[in-house]
This record gives sequence, C-alpha cells and structure tokens, in this order.
Amino acid sequence: MAKETVQAVRQAEEKAAQIEKEALAKGEMIIQNAREEAKNIQSSMSKQVLSKAEQDLKDVQLQGNKLMEAAVQKAEKEIILLKEVAKSKEQAAIDLVLTEVI
Repeated sequence: MAKETVQAVRQAEEKAAQIEKEALAKGEMIIQNAREEAKNIQSSMSKQVLSKAEQDLKDVQLQGNKLMEAAVQKAEKEIILLKEVAKSKEQAAIDLVLTEVI
C-alpha cells in the first residue's frame, strides 16, 4: 500500500510538472501573440495618422492655391483700376500743360 501511495504521489507530481510546463508554454504563446497584435495595431495606427497628415497637407495646399489665385485676381483688378486712374490723370495733366503753354 505504501508503494502505491508513493507511486500516486509521483504521478501527481509529474502531472503537476507537466501542467506547469504547458501553462508556461501557453503563457509565452499568449504574450507573443499580444506583442504581434500590438505591433500590428501600432503599424495600422501609424499608417492612418500618416494618411490623415498627407490628406491634411493636400487640403492645406489646395486652400493655399485658392487663396493665392484669389489674391492674384484681386491684384489684377486693382492694376486695371490704377491704369484707368493713371490714364484719366494723364489726360488731365496734358490738358493742364497745354493750358499753361498756350
């Protein structure tokens, strides 16, 4: 009977050691999977942030181009008005010179 008890204790110890070994292996596998998933999430988020930044940059460039175009059109209109004012003053200056000369 003592022999059977010793054998049962040894079997229980062996089974406990096997369970511990399996638990450690499973724990390592879970940790490795978690690391890989974290890397994938980080990579995905980095790509999303980069994509968003690129889109924001394109939007800002487009808005800047529109503002520049509007400023150029406004400047061109002002130039036309200034030329018209200068032309009308030119005629007035010519008339003034002619009246002074005559």
